[in-house]
Amino acid sequence: MSRTTRTVTRAGVAVAGGIALLAGTLTAVSQASTAPTADTPSAAPGTFAADPFADAPIGYAAEAGGTTGGEGGDTVDTYVLSEYADESGLSPSEALYQLLKAHQKSESDGLIVYVDLTLSQDGLKESKIDIKDVENVSILGVGDAGELDGVGFKVTRTQNLIIRNLTIHHVSDGEGDAIEVTDNSSHVWIDHNDLFSERDNEPDKDYYDGLVDIKRNSEYITVSWNTIHDHWKTSLVGHNDSADQAPDKITYHNNAFTSLNSRVPLIRHADVHMLNNVFTDINGSAINARMGARVLVEGNWFENVGSGEVDSHAGYIEGPVGWFYGSSETGYWNLVDNTFIDSPHEHLESTTDFTVPYSYQADTPAAAKEAVEQYAGTGVIDVTP
Repeated sequence: MSRTTRTVTRAGVAVAGGIALLAGTLTAVSQASTAPTADTPSAAPGTFAADPFADAPIGYAAEAGGTTGGEGGDTVDTYVLSEYADESGLSPSEALYQLLKAHQKSESDGLIVYVDLTLSQDGLKESKIDIKDVENVSILGVGDAGELDGVGFKVTRTQNLIIRNLTIHHVSDGEGDAIEVTDNSSHVWIDHNDLFSERDNEPDKDYYDGLVDIKRNSEYITVSWNTIHDHWKTSLVGHNDSADQAPDKITYHNNAFTSLNSRVPLIRHADVHMLNNVFTDINGSAINARMGARVLVEGNWFENVGSGEVDSHAGYIEGPVGWFYGSSETGYWNLVDNTFIDSPHEHLESTTDFTVPYSYQADTPAAAKEAVEQYAGTGVIDVTP
């Protein structure tokens, strides 16, 4: 039923899952925390440290075996969602839900679903699309046709997942998250998506929850080349102050964070790398590090970020980086080569020397801004069945 199956022959699995994923994607440097010198040139037009067209992640999702999605199976089943929905008589949303549910029984197989139409709550028996208890899955938007309107993904106990090139917006049902990663999920790559709702959805600012929330012991995750915009509570790393369910090992790189209120992201306990992102028009606060979180904030562009008001809880000025709002303990940040424009920052200084364990190369903030403006979001990478 609209399925293509192929057998994948693998040689040197350990290399393919780890070091080889980085080949051609990034260049090693000796110390992640070393800031460029004053005469370090910007990247030439069209050449950047991270390849926006790469078929493998960089950062934490490339560590400890890597993230290959559906290509990680011994055999790979591929579906074009519109064809499968027509033949099965199911709505597109229910068709995807059932494909993922059926894949729970396929421990060594891969699943790739090409989303070439709009999914919504229409015809979906559940409040969200569960990606639960599965391995080796890719969900890929085709061109600019892959859209989730009002329905989101909940990723639970899932290993080796790729979500790319999808527009996901105005999700209020279920937990209200566009993408939630939870309950010991690992090796997840969220790449080149467009995620949004409304920034000032009065009178209920909690009508929508997060755009990317990462919770409950989930780890080895990379969030890259997404446009994340027009939302109130943007992205959460760690759902409460307890350390026993804290997520860990997360990279955000080359994302465009635009027209948001706060939680960009909010981080508890985890080690996080914020690399070469662009933050624009954040009216509250951006990177909020609490409960011992360690964050390497490197090569980012901050413009018009922060209210400049003093947070009544912790006494930090609301702006690009700090410890804001209700948690009882601060987190820590290592600030390396960031640019601040019309953003309160004169008070900022590093509070840790934390670095990440993987090799990479950082762009200057100006080059990162150029790269993100050209290559973040949907319709950039070529996804065809």
